[in-house]
Amino acid sequence: MCVVDIIKSAREQQGINQNEIAVRVGVAPSTYGAYERKERYIPDDVVKAIATELGEPSIIAELTYERNTEFFNVPLLNNVDTHPQVVIDSLIEEASEMIKALMIIKKITKNRTNVSQITTEQYKNLMDAEEQVGDVYSALKMHFVTMDRYGVNVKEVEKRCNRKLINKGYVRGNRQKKEALI
Repeated sequence: MCVVDIIKSAREQQGINQNEIAVRVGVAPSTYGAYERKERYIPDDVVKAIATELGEPSIIAELTYERNTEFFNVPLLNNVDTHPQVVIDSLIEEASEMIKALMIIKKITKNRTNVSQITTEQYKNLMDAEEQVGDVYSALKMHFVTMDRYGVNVKEVEKRCNRKLINKGYVRGNRQKKEALI
């Protein structure tokens, strides 16, 4: 599912017509129609405005995936049960598997400083373990999207995490000043 499909589905589920959402986000209704027909590229700022108007965090999650703007770019899961309890159970399972994978990574990399110091078999095991670590990211994204229905705003969680990292001294220099303003 692409970002346009998610936007259209969310808009229709909320009973909002194209003209109404176009006015809310400040674009011409004809332009908005072209976005949904996939005849015209939707600028990121318009996608973000639509996501805000519709209160749909999955739009932003899909946008960052499609535009490849994340450090670790994985899709938002769209073929899973989105009941929050199911999503939480999946995240717990993935996190448990991640911990096991991290123990393998720790063992492989212990007393080694680069790839030249590990065997081909160790490298294969390292990559398998890293893949398991990466699986947590998709589950985590899905968790934040589903928690929106409980009023959990992912941007507020992000701000809280940034403040916590600053307070722990994990962020310094110009980034610290920037994050402190959040």
